[in-house]
Amino acid sequence: MIKINLLGDALAQAGAKKGGEKASAEPVQVYTGEGGSRSSLPIAGVVVGLVFAALGGVYYLWLNNEFTKAEHRKADLERDKKQYEPYIALEKKFREKKDALQKKEEVMTTLKRQQSLPVHFMEELANSLPDDVWFKKVTQKGMTITIEGEGRNFESINAFYGNLQSRTRWFKKINYPGAKRGTSGAFEFTISFELQNAV
Repeated sequence: MIKINLLGDALAQAGAKKGGEKASAEPVQVYTGEGGSRSSLPIAGVVVGLVFAALGGVYYLWLNNEFTKAEHRKADLERDKKQYEPYIALEKKFREKKDALQKKEEVMTTLKRQQSLPVHFMEELANSLPDDVWFKKVTQKGMTITIEGEGRNFESINAFYGNLQSRTRWFKKINYPGAKRGTSGAFEFTISFELQNAV
């Protein structure tokens, strides 16, 4: 708020009477109020804005520097990758050859085991067979063996069944439904079981 001192004429006249030099004087205006404090606000705003701008500039420079470092790191990695690509391809071929050799070895081992399996199977089967039991037909489907045979009595056939059960290293899931007397007077039976590769 601006205030005007209206007492300027009186003061001027009093000064003229005392000094006698001037008959009149110009009125004096005195300005008082809050104008000075208000004028400092825009300056503070400008300073704060400059500070924020400076901080933003520093942050931008830091981000730009980090981005540049990341780009250089990426370029270095790409260069290293191209440098090691032949070795990576060589290592991949080596692994493929190793896997192929392992599979061949497994196949050869399986074949060898399967070749010797019938010999061991016949040996174990012969050792399990009582004197009063004989075979009429032996069939194989996969690893399942089915035997059709005859025996002089039930005791001999049951002994054969018990011998097969005791050789768990070779025979499993033995199925023996029973025996019946045939037309020839002997007892007919059918036994099936799964052959284990125990070689």
